[in-house]
Amino acid sequence: MTLLPPSIQEIVRLVGFGKAMALVREFGGQEMPIPRTERGAAWAALVELIGEPATRTLTAAIPSGHEKIYIALCYRAMKADRNRRMIARYDELLAAGHSSRGAVSVIVREFGPICYRQVEKIVNSPLPPQEVAVAQGALF
Repeated sequence: MTLLPPSIQEIVRLVGFGKAMALVREFGGQEMPIPRTERGAAWAALVELIGEPATRTLTAAIPSGHEKIYIALCYRAMKADRNRRMIARYDELLAAGHSSRGAVSVIVREFGPICYRQVEKIVNSPLPPQEVAVAQGALF
């Protein structure tokens, strides 16, 4: 079972997982404006968020006439992504010489608001799956 809706899977296919998740973090639960020219605030905002090549790829894939696309919240995928980043940060802190308790304390401050016990559960659980099966088909 994939954690992402088909429209977000297609965005992952077009621009990559990291950039798609940046779009979800910024626009999740709302409509994202699609710039038709390289001028204007919408183009500049997308370029700043995902870079110019990815912006070009994404805008080229959207049929004319679409001024906005809905970006799903992707709560489960965002939570799994956050947990992966916490586990990686925990491992990094341990490698740098922090104790387990010290590493968890740092993570609570960096990823908050989240409680100490929840971070302990996350870093002591298996790594969430990162692979996302991208369905074939049109985005729109």
